[in-house]
Amino acid sequence: MKRPIVGLGQDPHIKGAPGRHDQESQDRVRQLLEQTIAHATDLSALVRGKSVLLKPNLVRPSCHNPYAIVTDERVLLAMIGLVKDAGAREVWVGDNPGWGLPLKTALAQTGEVRNNIERMGAKVRFFDHEPSVTVDNPDATLFDPITLPTAVTEAECYINLPKMKTHMLALVTLGIKNQYGLILDEQRMHFHRNDISTKVVDILRVIKPHLTVIDGIMAVQGQAPLSGSVVPDMNTIIAGTDVVATDAVACDVMGIDPMEATMLRLANAEGLGCAELDHIEVRGDDPALIQRRFKRPVLSVVGAYPQIHAIEGGACHGCLSGLRHALDKLHCEGKLKGKKPVTVYLGVPMPDFENVKNVRGDHWCFGNCAVPLVYDQRHHGHSARFVPGCPPHILDFYTAYLKAYDEE
Repeated sequence: MKRPIVGLGQDPHIKGAPGRHDQESQDRVRQLLEQTIAHATDLSALVRGKSVLLKPNLVRPSCHNPYAIVTDERVLLAMIGLVKDAGAREVWVGDNPGWGLPLKTALAQTGEVRNNIERMGAKVRFFDHEPSVTVDNPDATLFDPITLPTAVTEAECYINLPKMKTHMLALVTLGIKNQYGLILDEQRMHFHRNDISTKVVDILRVIKPHLTVIDGIMAVQGQAPLSGSVVPDMNTIIAGTDVVATDAVACDVMGIDPMEATMLRLANAEGLGCAELDHIEVRGDDPALIQRRFKRPVLSVVGAYPQIHAIEGGACHGCLSGLRHALDKLHCEGKLKGKKPVTVYLGVPMPDFENVKNVRGDHWCFGNCAVPLVYDQRHHGHSARFVPGCPPHILDFYTAYLKAYDEE
């Protein structure tokens, strides 16, 4: 079997940041992109005469670094230029950034990016507003059928432009996980628990990018995607036609064994790509000279913040991730400071036992599994505040907490 080829490049002289860079910085990013992609494939042969969809990673801004967690505008704009120069007939840019976050709003939060995209002759495709198509997924483990925006099925070439980040729920968010932005809101929160990796691999069965280009100019570690910290001067691009192999090399550069990421392990086992580093040919720079040890995300909420007395019963990763995201965001914005302690229970209670003996402050139950503890049978009329969902969205507790306490 032929080994997949992945291009790897780094330019330590790239300065500036998204929204704060000069023309030299933009030119260096374009040159690095061009060289790295050339190691992996012939871009002209891939796109000439075709309609090309570029799928960046656009999510809610981080309070620490608003531009760091989305695909760097220098990478996106340089990619538009490269694809056009390589002979593409049309260039589209599209995404569905997150549940309840329209693309129009996400672009408005990223400065002049939309204007710059259109100025370069590319068309923005609003996945959340255009017609959709339902696609059968007969080989799926659980995600069938899948509803996709028409831009995805209409494009003759699809180029995936993820950000290099750790991820609270999936460990890393790279090429495979970036395809979650192809999913529309009505299917967004389905299977968003421990089964999230199975779901994203099922998406890969239906849609495989022709090229994946991972933006590691400003990488993100720790409590990502929303509350992570920047890995300074990463200045790295990784490119390949096998998205699984490309993600595997990115994991290696991040100091993470690819087989630690469930979605990579599963995609490799299902024959959807290669995640075994010994079977991947890396061209360009030496991974060992670029590798960093990224800070891992911490999923548990126990002991994270003194204002939150958290009790994790039989909780899955979906609830753990949803609550931790919310608390990290509240902390980041200073919304927990000065507040009285509260008790939050999440997960399935232990049967036939008293699960919460010492309630500190108000009692909250997070997620549908905690329903049995919402009503206090010992004290008639007493009930906990309840955040429903399986799992709740990451902003559900955030919004409920602010509504309950922000005016105190």
